[in-house]
Amino acid sequence: MFPVITQLLLPLLISSFVFCSPIDLAERAVLVEKVSNLQKDYDYVIIGGGTSGLTVANRLTENPKTSVLVIEYGYVDRQDPGVLVPGVQVPADYSRNYQSVPQPGLDGRTSPVYSAAVVGGGTVVNGMFFNRGSAGDYDAWEKLGNPGWNWENLLPYFKKSETFVPAPKNLRDKFPISSDLSPHGTSGPVGSGFSNFQYPIMTHFFRGWNSIGVASNPQPSGGDATGAFYGPISLNARNQSRSSASAAYYRYIAGKRANFHLITGQSVTKIKLNKETMRATSVQFVTRNQTAVHSISACDDIILAAGAVHSPQVLQLSGIGPKQLLSSLDIKTLVDLPGVGYNFQDQPSMFMSFNYSNYPFPSPDWFFSNKTWVDNGLVQYYKDRTGPLTIPYLSGSIVAFLPLQKIANNYKEMIKTAAAVALGPLLPAGASPSVLAGYKAQRDIILDLYASSKATVQEVAYGGGNTVPVAMLKPLSRGSILINSTDPLVSPVFDYQTFKHPMDMDIAVQALKKTRQFMGSKPMQEEVGAVETFPGMSVHGDREIAASIRTFASSTWAHPVGTLSMMKREYGGVVDPQLKVYGVKGLRVVDASIMPLIPATHTSSTVYAVAEKAADLIKASKKY
Repeated sequence: MFPVITQLLLPLLISSFVFCSPIDLAERAVLVEKVSNLQKDYDYVIIGGGTSGLTVANRLTENPKTSVLVIEYGYVDRQDPGVLVPGVQVPADYSRNYQSVPQPGLDGRTSPVYSAAVVGGGTVVNGMFFNRGSAGDYDAWEKLGNPGWNWENLLPYFKKSETFVPAPKNLRDKFPISSDLSPHGTSGPVGSGFSNFQYPIMTHFFRGWNSIGVASNPQPSGGDATGAFYGPISLNARNQSRSSASAAYYRYIAGKRANFHLITGQSVTKIKLNKETMRATSVQFVTRNQTAVHSISACDDIILAAGAVHSPQVLQLSGIGPKQLLSSLDIKTLVDLPGVGYNFQDQPSMFMSFNYSNYPFPSPDWFFSNKTWVDNGLVQYYKDRTGPLTIPYLSGSIVAFLPLQKIANNYKEMIKTAAAVALGPLLPAGASPSVLAGYKAQRDIILDLYASSKATVQEVAYGGGNTVPVAMLKPLSRGSILINSTDPLVSPVFDYQTFKHPMDMDIAVQALKKTRQFMGSKPMQEEVGAVETFPGMSVHGDREIAASIRTFASSTWAHPVGTLSMMKREYGGVVDPQLKVYGVKGLRVVDASIMPLIPATHTSSTVYAVAEKAADLIKASKKY
């Protein structure tokens, strides 16, 4: 698609990875090439070198006396254009994706389960949107029995992780974007800012929403993420390149910290426990495409950061999880934690299509139809870091986040109906009474959020092209990720249980209708001539719309969370507010799996904040 890329690439900086071992050069590489070059033990062993794993490793190794090993399945990226240039597609080999089981709520169709396979994790491959939820999204975590996990206490960690650069004047003159720095960090590792280009049609986006009663929100990062807004992306504003966890928390210290080791291309198979003390002592792993099992010990903590998709599998294979499940596979149960792998949440999405009779070109759809324009855009990008390639590929950051009361006039009746739904039959098979108790507590909190004007349920992520994505941000349905094999290289069973709770479909129907109302608004009709082509205006009436949604919606918005939830143990929780796994010493979880309720946002900035807070909790426990 981009034949001129190889001619245009600037020379890459080649880092020399060295550290202070007195033995030989191979052993002095921070990027450890061979298992035989590892130390026999480390203070901390981190499973997963994605967003959270690298963040925690970086912060712990600020103390030169603390040794950390990160074990990662993927490899360090090649610094190719798909990683650095926002508008170039990310190479497929940086991901390992799966399929869910057939979903009855989607007429028996499966949905993808996305997972990064590269150092830096999802921040290397995602759409780069770097927004936050509203305050209520995070206050809800504290209400589930997690003191200190609320908006006020997380905000400093959002700020700690980022260096925010306000939008350039050419954007501020056209769009409602605040230059207020107060909710932002200005000296953190992750770049946060704005592309310096935008498509002309996007000015109509705000006029369209405003005309139907949805206000513009110039500052969506300060705890009120509602309305139509132009949010930041994870971008190094100076050179308009992607800012990933790899670049922000690893690359700049590679070769400078003797105490930070990273080994790639490894699959973790098990965490070993001392059965007398119930302390996690070591991590077993295999090199990709090999069978020999290796083991590394941790003197302090083992830190699980494999992500919401993979972390539950590691615990289950280690004998930590639902006893009924483990016994069925002849795995000895060391700690009976019924919530491991349950409470799986993502944000169902659907993609509508529109044509335009009066489109103000250029269009992002030209990426598929206008090779000359794409090639010229890449030349422009490498020349002066401007133009359409500064906008993320098939993405962007102009959105509308809508509360339930903005999309449904009968929202109070909908909430009342949802409150009367029996929850037990909605949970995945094998769910324990404690998981049900936690689900009930979550349901009550979510219904309160549904009634709030400051909590959102729908996202319209408009990039300016023919496809208009719509996501349901805070579903009530709960899925599971459970092993069905003792082979660690066999993927677990992924079940989203999409639309299992009837309220989720009710919201999806209203979300589709609200998107139609926006596209039918005077600015979108008279100025650009929007015409719906899919599912098409012939699909009308709530029942017919619901039936249609089941044929084309997806279970995922690529934001999996919740599978090792931070909740009370009697709620099916897996970790406590210190992120320690219940019943085990020396084992913590620091990734998106600990989020008990999915925040109404894209999750990367929240993962950074969680990991930054986790690092401080770990340091405090060891009296750094």
